[in-house]
Amino acid sequence: MVNINIIIEDDLHKKLKLEAIKKDSTLKSLIIEKLEKEIK
Repeated sequence: MVNINIIIEDDLHKKLKLEAIKKDSTLKSLIIEKLEKEIK
């Protein structure tokens, strides 16, 4: 497993966090899900 640190704008973080909460998920899981969908 690899650890990646990124800097994102506050508004993007807020949107992602709210989406994760709505899906009863974690921010980490949501981002991994989106990345996996993008590369398929």
